[in-house]
Amino acid sequence: MILIATQNFPPDRGGIENLMGGLADNLAAAGVPVEVYADRVRGEGVLLPRDYRVHRFGGARPWRRRRKARAIRAAVQSGGVTGIFADSWKSSELIAGLGVPVVVLAHGMEFPHKPSGGKRERIRKALASTRAVIANSSYTASLVQPYVGAGVPLTIINPPIDPQPEPEPQQVAALRPLVAGRGPVLMTLARLEPRKGVDAVIAALAEIRKEYPNLLYIIAGGGDDRARLEKLAVEQGVADCVHFAGMVDDGQKAALFSLADLFVMPARREGDSVEGFGIVYREAGWYGVPALAGREGGAADAVIDGQTGLLCDADSQADVTAHILRLLSDEAARRRMGENAAELARNSGQWRASVQRFLQALG
Repeated sequence: MILIATQNFPPDRGGIENLMGGLADNLAAAGVPVEVYADRVRGEGVLLPRDYRVHRFGGARPWRRRRKARAIRAAVQSGGVTGIFADSWKSSELIAGLGVPVVVLAHGMEFPHKPSGGKRERIRKALASTRAVIANSSYTASLVQPYVGAGVPLTIINPPIDPQPEPEPQQVAALRPLVAGRGPVLMTLARLEPRKGVDAVIAALAEIRKEYPNLLYIIAGGGDDRARLEKLAVEQGVADCVHFAGMVDDGQKAALFSLADLFVMPARREGDSVEGFGIVYREAGWYGVPALAGREGGAADAVIDGQTGLLCDADSQADVTAHILRLLSDEAARRRMGENAAELARNSGQWRASVQRFLQALG
């Protein structure tokens, strides 16, 4: 039996949620007995039946963490547990010394550039007793390295994706009126927050549509930044070519990707917040859509510059605009990048190619 200790799990949405759900699903599919110990459901997603048990823990954070740790300890003491995957050092902090190997996953944002002395020691102590740390990108590995001792292996496994749903004709047809007479179609799918760089794309639209007057930019996803972005589109005089799709399900996501010419998410650093990888770039690739990403952070592992898309200086508005125009101006190169992105996403980027690597890290 392998246990998964996580703060983030489906049906809640997000990159870490997708990763932890994918890990549990694919371990179970490989015949490995799994149980998940997760925080309460925070959003409004639908709880789907799974081939393993999911224990949920609510309440205030300190109380929730202690209850979860006690339940994991009890499960280990009852016998049969061969290892634990923790979604972060925070999830492993209270389960040290159980006598079974623990592997910690690292995503990026949980390793601040300038932590307090107390937090630095907490991270080091949490990682000191782990079997291994799995970083989601080369960038994240560089953040983790100062905290791990010589005896703790640090491995990089880019977050895999499962096969994505094919677009349903009815859902594609429902979007046809939106894109009728419009093009090229740019798309972003993200939790709407400043570091995703959606504002930089909106600010680029006035210049871009001088060459592409029928341009359409679709922004899918929810978040606290939506009101600011809607206001920015009005202020920039481009609200007529920006469509906010809101939260979308998997079927709607597939339909949107099938109509997109380019995926744009020039993510940048906002304080300690930076993109550790960006699973959504690989999801776009599944549908043959090349991507524009920011150069800082882990997106350089998710988007191969010049092969599956382009990387830009996301802090430079001029650079963001220039890179979007470059991608739009060369249809042949864009098509080639889309084909490369699909090849990566549908083969080595799949869970079936990576699940054994996770098990090997656990030993």
